[in-house]
Amino acid sequence: MISPRLFTTSIDSPKISDVDLVKLRYFRMVAQTLHFRRAAALLGVSQPPLSKSIKNLEDELGTPLLVRTRRHVELTPAGQALLEQSERIFRELETARIEVKRHGTGEKGLLRIGCEDGTTFTILPPLLQNFQKQYPAVRCSIVTQPMANQIVALRSGDLDAGILPLPLNDPDLEVIKLGSCSMIAAFAAHLPLARQERLQLRDLRHQSIVALPDDSDNLYAVILPYLKKRRIPVNLVRGASDLTTLLLMAASGLGVALIPSSYRECGPPGLIYREIVDSALDLSVGLVWKKGTAKAVILNFIRVVSGMDVPAH
Repeated sequence: MISPRLFTTSIDSPKISDVDLVKLRYFRMVAQTLHFRRAAALLGVSQPPLSKSIKNLEDELGTPLLVRTRRHVELTPAGQALLEQSERIFRELETARIEVKRHGTGEKGLLRIGCEDGTTFTILPPLLQNFQKQYPAVRCSIVTQPMANQIVALRSGDLDAGILPLPLNDPDLEVIKLGSCSMIAAFAAHLPLARQERLQLRDLRHQSIVALPDDSDNLYAVILPYLKKRRIPVNLVRGASDLTTLLLMAASGLGVALIPSSYRECGPPGLIYREIVDSALDLSVGLVWKKGTAKAVILNFIRVVSGMDVPAH
């Protein structure tokens, strides 16, 4: 039920703030019909309580609102002013009801999505385009953060969803796999590897590989064990805190960056990209959100994404 003390418009009396919406609705109907019996029928009440409500309203406001005769009802100037204000109030209440409902169903609101700099150019745009077609009133905010920061933000609720490399094993988070990517190499054009149009894993032996921190929550927690399993020894060059820095280091000639193919062309000028033809490593990317979320905007986004066919890269 709507609060009875939402009417705060001043006419002539400070007591206007004490007027409840039931009295105001009754007055509005009488003022519109200028007929007590007809107004009572439209409101679904008997005439005596309606007349009493109008009288109480006039007493509260300290001024007559209607001039009554046996055959005729008309508005006083104060009544006309109250009718105009009440029409506005009920319009605003209806607007508020619709607005609240739209937010409650996720038709309107804010969706905050995390991604790493430049790493989702081929994945995120079609997801957002499809979602915005169905929910055009939802504002989407893209926040670029390293993977570890996204996980913290998802847990705390500072992010609604994230686009992250898989696998991701976190008891607080849910995941939908969006697509699979092959592993490619990115490096400066002046390196000897640039003479080869396509690479094999053995070409990486003893190469300098620019790497992310030794952390279970990043892409290299998947790539490095794979190289070890395939007996490909490499020289790690640490120092990159995120994928943007990783690609900058590679473009500077400090080493080779091993990245998912969906990151192709996301780096700075001076980088070239090569397929690694015998790599069987599946670098999946997923949509991640906090387990148990009740936010309707997020649930709608998950539903839209779940129904899409996201191509592999």
